[in-house]
Amino acid sequence: MDAIGKTYSISLRLRRTTVEDGYVSVPLTSAITKLADDGTSRIDTDAFVQEAMRLSEDPRVEWRVEKVTTEGHPIQQPRPDDRTTFDPYDIEHNAIH
Repeated sequence: MDAIGKTYSISLRLRRTTVEDGYVSVPLTSAITKLADDGTSRIDTDAFVQEAMRLSEDPRVEWRVEKVTTEGHPIQQPRPDDRTTFDPYDIEHNAIH
């Protein structure tokens, strides 16, 4: 801080990623099975995963946070006018507009 109480700072654009996990039960239907050469039914893994992904969009799926990571954003740019910057020294506002 200088003599008149001002500070200087540098802004950094950050990226926070939240990873969540959830479980879905995929009904065992002909849509996710295929007939093997030996005549038995097998799970079509691609179709199974695709159906699980479709089901995961249902709002009733219970998603839980697995981890949150924060890193410097790989693309730095000026702060848009409609965003704020957290400033730990701005006690009155806690953000610069």
